Amino acid sequence: MTDAAVLVIAHGSPDPHWMERVEEAVRPYCRQMLIRVAYLDGVEGRGIADEVERLERAGVETIAAVPLFVTAGSTHVSEIRGMLGLEPDAITPNVKPVATRARFLWCQPLEDHPLVEQIVCERLRALSVDPHREALLLVGHGSDLPGYRERWERLLHRLTFRLQNRFYFSAAGYATLRPDTVATRARQLASCGELVVLPLFVSQGYFTRRALPERLAGVSYRYDGSAYLPHPLIGEWIVQSAKTAFLLDYQTQRSVIGDGQAT
Repeated sequence: MTDAAVLVIAHGSPDPHWMERVEEAVRPYCRQMLIRVAYLDGVEGRGIADEVERLERAGVETIAAVPLFVTAGSTHVSEIRGMLGLEPDAITPNVKPVATRARFLWCQPLEDHPLVEQIVCERLRALSVDPHREALLLVGHGSDLPGYRERWERLLHRLTFRLQNRFYFSAAGYATLRPDTVATRARQLASCGELVVLPLFVSQGYFTRRALPERLAGVSYRYDGSAYLPHPLIGEWIVQSAKTAFLLDYQTQRSVIGDGQAT
């Protein structure tokens, strides 16, 4: 029995291979700490409320919630925070927090964490032959909603800037599926060199296998459809995120106790 655990929250998919990649990411670390995976949608009996209840029955009092999403620009991240009772969800205001006595520690989504950037660089090295003669296009899901769209834009801008400074492509840019800027941006960049397209998605699925290639029709490009999973560093990112949350909570608790003793 333990009083602390990690809850990885992923989107979910009707494709069992999608979920297996998530489970594989955490499996090597299950002997180090109690880790469960919850799915936001499409997985019967594995929702957030289901997994929180299981952890509470195991005696868990503190849960580090790790959202396995590309960025806080996803409305699902706000939805999850609403379900955990961390803040009202303006996108889906009818969402009710799960009933629990457990306390949640919030971890940030993937964003451009150093381990995430390492994964992106490895994928680029596998695709790129001669960066000076190539043009890079990063593609994210994006959002049509104010605020969320800007978060996506900031993430894509940061990564594009850093990758260009590292690889020195002839040109580099980014596009989103929402709003749909892929075809236009791809044609612009393809005029600067052989186009290398890198999607920023948690796992392979509809967007990487169908939606993106459809939008790139008529453009010559290099692309393998790979995603963050099943890279083993995703599991390392999950564990690092949770350990950081537990450490910060411990330091905060000690600070509160110290302040109380001082008074």
